[in-house]
Amino acid sequence: MNIQKSDFSHLGYHIKNELGRNRFGGRITYLAEVEDSKNQVVIKEFRFADVDTNWSGFKAYEREIEVLKQLTHPHIPKYLTSFETPQGFGLVQEYKDAPSLAVENHFNSQQVRQIAISILEILTYLQQRTPQIIHRDIKPENILVDKNLNAYLVDFGFAKVRNGEIALSSVASGTPGFIPPEEYFGRDLTEASDLYSLGVTLMCLLTNTRSFEVSQLINDDYSFNFKSLQSWLNPEFIDWLRKMVEPNIKYRFANAAAALEALEDISFTLKSSPVKVPTKQLTLTQGLTILGLISVSVTGIQEIEEISAYKEQQQQKLAIQQQQIRRQETDIYRLLRKQKQLENRINLLNRRVNRKTFQSFVNYNLSNKIAKLQTSKECNYCNLQKANLTNSQLKGASLKNVNLKFSNLVNANLENSNLTNANLKYSNLENIKFNNANLQNANLNRAKLRNAVLQNVNLSNANLMYAKLYNADLRNADLRGAKLRRIKLSGADLRGANLKYTNLDGVDLSNVKLEGAIMPDGHKHR
Repeated sequence: MNIQKSDFSHLGYHIKNELGRNRFGGRITYLAEVEDSKNQVVIKEFRFADVDTNWSGFKAYEREIEVLKQLTHPHIPKYLTSFETPQGFGLVQEYKDAPSLAVENHFNSQQVRQIAISILEILTYLQQRTPQIIHRDIKPENILVDKNLNAYLVDFGFAKVRNGEIALSSVASGTPGFIPPEEYFGRDLTEASDLYSLGVTLMCLLTNTRSFEVSQLINDDYSFNFKSLQSWLNPEFIDWLRKMVEPNIKYRFANAAAALEALEDISFTLKSSPVKVPTKQLTLTQGLTILGLISVSVTGIQEIEEISAYKEQQQQKLAIQQQQIRRQETDIYRLLRKQKQLENRINLLNRRVNRKTFQSFVNYNLSNKIAKLQTSKECNYCNLQKANLTNSQLKGASLKNVNLKFSNLVNANLENSNLTNANLKYSNLENIKFNNANLQNANLNRAKLRNAVLQNVNLSNANLMYAKLYNADLRNADLRGAKLRRIKLSGADLRGANLKYTNLDGVDLSNVKLEGAIMPDGHKHR
């Protein structure tokens, strides 16, 4: 499916380039310029009509707008405005000239400390306001850092507002590896929940690990591997970081303010260059084998026998430990599988609820727009898809760029109306009155126009492919350049119509009145 290119120039925004796209969520992010001031802004667009759109994407944008409206912090890009589009709606936000940590993550220990302090200050602000806000998706991709090491927190699509009560999480949201255990298992969220995600992010920075490689930082027992950090970082900071990513929320810092206070009292000492956490370590058997070879040259055969016996003992212990680990892994796998089944059931129920909620939202908005249109007779750029406008009296209405796809306008009166660039694809327009209306560049593909009155209508460059115009009155209509391929015109009246430059391939004109019509080659029909 070809996705229509977005254009916000009618709203005063000029798109400079695309910053990101979520193919499965109907979400696209642009860098744009405000035409009047030349200031740069970020526009996040959500498209309802895209094939891959999901309701969770719509809810994320809706939640982000709700949260951002409440926030005023220099390191959280401001919400500026939002607007509707023919495909969905857009969110306009302040632009910060700073790459995300997912793009630039080569920092020394002092710089990582500064970034940690900056984000903790933002979290302290979120946690000390009323109501509190839990971000729930802290990761390198959602932290921007400029050349002066100013950090900014973005993407509040998963955020939860705590209205004096514990925030509950029925379904885990966020990025695997960064989600705190309490959320993963559907337990209560507190001020300490975001600290876990920040701790994992700092681990990624200190080891030059990408978000999708975060599993390399985790041991077989699902704890974080701090061994590579111990050789070059202050032990006090290692303890601080270990407390940030503590699986049991009771043993983490209580909130961002406590974590910030503890961090400010710790200095980073760099003893050697940081390296990635190794994914393989020397096994016990390999180590004992090397030890045995060294002993041969020192102690002789007797010590070799003692070492062999000791090695056999250790191998037996190791075999028992490995067997226990395999049992534990089997139990964990079984629990995770059950959890996944529960999550799938919850997700299915949420999708059903979201569909009903979204449909109610769409119907409510559509009803308001139709009521406004009936009164003001103006709704340019409106999304009125699937609207019921049967018998509507909209003579002289202004409906430029309106989206009326799949709508019902049977017996409606739109004489002298302006529907330039309107989308009327698949609409039912039987018996409609379009006398003297302007439908230039309109999309009427597969529309039903049986018995429609279209005298003197401007249909130049309009798309009428596969449209049904049985017995339609098209006298003196301007059809120059219109697409008429496979159109149904049986019984139609095109006397005096202008068909110059039109494509009549596959059109049956045997039962059509054409006296005085200007044909595609320019001659007048007699």
